[in-house]
Amino acid sequence: MTAVFMTRVYVASSAIVFDRNDARPYEAVEELRKQERDKSVMETELDVIKSRVFVGTVVDALDLVSDPDYNTYLPRRDDENEGGISLLVSATTKFFAPKQNPDMVRSRLVSKSVQRDRAISALLGSFTVDRNGDSLAMTIQVRQTRALKAAAIADAIAQHYVDWTAKLTDEATKNTIDYLRGQARELGSRIAAMEREIAAFSANRDLTFDPKDDILRSRLELLNEQFTVASTDETAARSKYLEAKALIASGDVSSVVRVVASEPLDRLRTEQSRLERLKAQLSSKFAKNHPLVADADAELEANRRMMTDEAERIVQELANSAEVAAVRAAKFSTDVAMLQKQIQGRSLAEIRRRELERDLLAEQKRYDQVVLRLGDLDPERGEHKASASVASYAEVPTSPAFPKPALVVVSGSMGSLILAVLTVIIVDVLDDRLYRSNDLEDILGRPNLVTVPRVTRHFREGASSFEFAVDNPSSPFGKSMRNLCLAWRTIERSIGGKIVMLCSPSPGEGKTALALGMAAAAATSNLRTVLVDFDSSAKGAGALLGIAAPHLVPKIADPPDLCISSMTSPAHPRLDVVFASFTADDSGPLCSYLRKMYDLIIIDAPNLENEEGAVWLAAHVDSIVVVVSAGHTTERKLVNALNRLSVNQPFILGGVLNQAEVSEAGNAALVNSGLWAQVKARFRQKATA
Repeated sequence: MTAVFMTRVYVASSAIVFDRNDARPYEAVEELRKQERDKSVMETELDVIKSRVFVGTVVDALDLVSDPDYNTYLPRRDDENEGGISLLVSATTKFFAPKQNPDMVRSRLVSKSVQRDRAISALLGSFTVDRNGDSLAMTIQVRQTRALKAAAIADAIAQHYVDWTAKLTDEATKNTIDYLRGQARELGSRIAAMEREIAAFSANRDLTFDPKDDILRSRLELLNEQFTVASTDETAARSKYLEAKALIASGDVSSVVRVVASEPLDRLRTEQSRLERLKAQLSSKFAKNHPLVADADAELEANRRMMTDEAERIVQELANSAEVAAVRAAKFSTDVAMLQKQIQGRSLAEIRRRELERDLLAEQKRYDQVVLRLGDLDPERGEHKASASVASYAEVPTSPAFPKPALVVVSGSMGSLILAVLTVIIVDVLDDRLYRSNDLEDILGRPNLVTVPRVTRHFREGASSFEFAVDNPSSPFGKSMRNLCLAWRTIERSIGGKIVMLCSPSPGEGKTALALGMAAAAATSNLRTVLVDFDSSAKGAGALLGIAAPHLVPKIADPPDLCISSMTSPAHPRLDVVFASFTADDSGPLCSYLRKMYDLIIIDAPNLENEEGAVWLAAHVDSIVVVVSAGHTTERKLVNALNRLSVNQPFILGGVLNQAEVSEAGNAALVNSGLWAQVKARFRQKATA
């Protein structure tokens, strides 16, 4: 049924295949003219096909601005493939909207450019382009409500892209040729102008070839070498002179030989050494004033003077050598300066001419490259081969691609199932009602005393839960009440713990019915039992037992303001009913009095949502039993009730899960819970087992 109401959509596919090498004759770099297509190039082609620039050319070529399927500003036309929903919407629109024609649309304040943009956006959303792996082929798929139109548009996109890319290549090539021709003309003009400039410059400066220029340059190179040698000699002679002069000034005359070699100085040093040894020998044999020692000293002194004279002579020779080297270096420097000045006049003009010739050569090389590039492009050859071609034209689809009845059924079923599961999960998450005894125990921190099953059949007309428990002791309800009494008698009850208060977080929990049932079980067990009823309305325990609440009169002298009235149930002589109210300031005397008179005092306190009296009554009772209804009491209400009861720090005996579904095995199930809650309960029960 859903498929019938959906619009049928047809899909037509065409394919484009690209050459392995991407021909780009207009590229300046030779390596880029035939570049192999890689993944990045193919991804770029995909982006180009999906670009608004190319799609705009398709819109213009097919005049899709006049097609209401793509230009939504135009009035829609009837389509036999529209589903029921689309037909209903169209019929409603035509009924309420005024009839319009294309002239009315053109008269609106909608420009052609805006309508063209709308058609481009619609066409972009109606087709896809895919490529498998590293394939050089691309598949174009067009979705349309008309099969013939889908195939026509798919073929048009494929063929138009091939023609459009070839046209772009031809335009780029023609633009390159025009640019190169302009460069060739410009370079030719510049070359001719530079040749004329060189010729005029040479004629004005008389720069003809002269062998004398080479002789002058050779002479200049020789003088430069000689000047370098003379400068080196001058530097060496001057450094020796200065070093020798410094040694003489320091008194170390004998070390002058380290600077320059001198045979006389060597002989004098040898003689000095001999005389010093002789003096040492004579000094060891004779006294200081001995004639032989005096002669040795005189000879040593004479030898030192001779060494000093020889050293001064050597230093003077070094000074003369330095002066001679300086004169030679100055002479060579003067000669070099004269030759340079002589050549400078001719060199400057020659340098300028060579610069002009180098510029001319560079322009000629550029001109040759431009001419060669024009020859490669071959302007007379015509259009270049396209780098892509249509590999497959679209076949007219015979069946719609959407909707597929089987797919719609399966997907709808799965979607409904998922939606249902999500709804159940959300409802379960938001549902904080108590269903299981474990949840009650977790919040109370005390055990669940008994799980009371839901009584599927109503009590007979006019009967109460007290009479039902007495008449049907073997029923699940009667057994639950007996178990509740046993729990009271055994679980952590202190000595004298006779007073039990039953309270509930909110009304409708079945608290009064449980109080009557527990009283019936206790009375059947021959316990002196009294039921204290704080509710004088028609839903109170006394009213359910058929006992009318009398006018409350003072019965206990101390304190005089405690008002109670005790009545005996005609159904069972061991059950008394006490009608009380919260008019007294203190309920302690009442509890003390009843504790002396009875074995079990059951207080049917009002629910905590409507009455605060149970909070203050909790301070005078021995234990409290919290009654909750499965599937009715919320976790928030129970927590609020416990917080209010905790003011007086009472002893909570435990909880009672009332109105629960009980399986045949006796396990408590969920009440009014969904499938998800039952599944969770089963899972938790198995996990616990």
